[in-house]
Amino acid sequence: MNDSYVEYAVKSKPEANFYIGVLSGLLCIAFGVFLLLFDLVGIAVVMIGIFLVCFFFRMRKVEYEYIITNGNVEISAIYAASTRKVKKQFDATLIKYICPGDSKRLDGEKFEKRYDYTSKKKDTSSVAAVVERDEKTELVLMELNDKCIDHMKSYIRHKVYEL
Repeated sequence: MNDSYVEYAVKSKPEANFYIGVLSGLLCIAFGVFLLLFDLVGIAVVMIGIFLVCFFFRMRKVEYEYIITNGNVEISAIYAASTRKVKKQFDATLIKYICPGDSKRLDGEKFEKRYDYTSKKKDTSSVAAVVERDEKTELVLMELNDKCIDHMKSYIRHKVYEL
């Protein structure tokens, strides 16, 4: 039996934790410089601040990669084109339904958690996957191309709406 496989990636804007991390690093550097006037502990504080700025600055370039195999979805974040981290995985059997991200179908739902793995650009459309796991409902926003959507339709046709 052959596995059907589709892969797609989108570049995303940095998340809020990027800005918070860089700001905290810059504040740490400024505080360390101030401490240098009184004590040599400021050197350590400045070094920590430089480390924070460098660490979070690598997270500036984020790309989300969607790998869909036989309807099963794996979403990974790729930071600075070098570090890959799996963010979310779910089996096709856990999907309650898939619809556009701005669908009225989502209005009545209550979600335990919401995940946004899109480019976060205003002019793009997103796809919402409602996933039920351990009696909890989660909303996963993705930005899929037509090939990915067709793949999902071929495996879970009865769960895909309005796409």
